[in-house]
Amino acid sequence: MTTEVKNQTEAEARRQVLRRFSLRLHPDTVLRQPCAPVEKFDSTLRDLVDEMRTLLRVNRGIGLAGPQVGLSQQLFIGEIEGRCLAVINPALRPSAETEAMIEGCLSLPGIRVNVPRPARVAVTGFDPRGKRIAWETDGLWARVIQHETDHLRGVLILDYGPPVREEATDERSRY
Repeated sequence: MTTEVKNQTEAEARRQVLRRFSLRLHPDTVLRQPCAPVEKFDSTLRDLVDEMRTLLRVNRGIGLAGPQVGLSQQLFIGEIEGRCLAVINPALRPSAETEAMIEGCLSLPGIRVNVPRPARVAVTGFDPRGKRIAWETDGLWARVIQHETDHLRGVLILDYGPPVREEATDERSRY
């Protein structure tokens, strides 16, 4: 077998694996399991991030974590107003100031919860190529990052309180 044929075969095998990913809905048990750190930064991981981004867009969300596609690995993606990010093995340092906002979740369709969260967060982790990244953010990005990091710990918005009435929700609250 030539190298080119072998590479094509491996690429097709990866595509078949990635096609099997689908959005996991509550009460799927994977949503409640703490995730293991990602250890291998390779083309398969980058393909996974691309597939997750496609699922995010198809479902009109703004954030998606590994458990939401059935993977108990510490990774999430986000996309707000055309700006995309992928964070692997995140660590957060939250601010003391908190704000409450109604959040939704792609894994909990039709459910919205008023969730208090730190207003600002410092984030460290890795990009899909294994490069260390660090920054601070606030607003909607801080909220999405904290929401997705909760998924990596097996925490859902339902753990913050009861659902709110549907008419009190905002379409942008889909994580």
